[in-house]
Amino acid sequence: MENKEKRRALESALERTDELFDAFSDVLRRDFSGKGHPKRDFSATAQKLVPDPKIEEPAFENAPQDREDERLHMSLEALISDSKKCSRCGLCSTRTNVVFGTGCTDRPTVMVIGEGPGETEDLQGLPFVGRAGLFLDKWLSAISLSRDRNVYITNTVKCRPPQNRDPLPDEKKACFAYLKQQISIIHPQAILCLGRPASTLMTGQPDSSMGALRGRFFFFDGIPMICTYHPAAVLRDMELKRPVWDDLKKLARYLGLPVGGK
Repeated sequence: MENKEKRRALESALERTDELFDAFSDVLRRDFSGKGHPKRDFSATAQKLVPDPKIEEPAFENAPQDREDERLHMSLEALISDSKKCSRCGLCSTRTNVVFGTGCTDRPTVMVIGEGPGETEDLQGLPFVGRAGLFLDKWLSAISLSRDRNVYITNTVKCRPPQNRDPLPDEKKACFAYLKQQISIIHPQAILCLGRPASTLMTGQPDSSMGALRGRFFFFDGIPMICTYHPAAVLRDMELKRPVWDDLKKLARYLGLPVGGK
């Protein structure tokens, strides 16, 4: 059998196995609504197991692929210490505080990844503590999540971009090893990406719009991941509130979380 046929057979087998696990999960949760589950793309997994040299791995927009980066071997405590003296990009010259992350670090249900700290976050050294952060807390509470109990929150960059602009490619590249190692150590059950800068980075789809990425399941290093709009964007346009709620409910169903206190 040629490798191309092997990859197709492997993808098909993985899809069938995934469907069986979804059905088993529904039985355990006594969910017989028949709403179904998101169809997952196993092409990247098949490519890794049965590689085709003509197919290139997705090029992450801003992610350095330097496997020798020392940060990829650090403990969480060492990462935090290293970040406080980091000068790998120009954001170090304008920050007040490094905003590394906060919340549950022992395999949380969800890791939330935003784009970068704002003014309030920069002053306090904590992510999502401004108006958008309070809004995010309401989102999490609606699907039985809490930063104090089962959520870890961080950003693609750990220092505030001036005037709260989107992080630049070189800034996300300089910070990516911190984020990758955070994910590896904390190992959440799922990842929730907020906003286009975080979503395009984590999915490796730099040219995609937020509308094209939201509500879809992806995988990052084997961890299921879903993207939705940033709370700050919803505060500017409340019409985005409905699609965000749909995305959050989809994530809750995937994880078996109660929705709306039910």
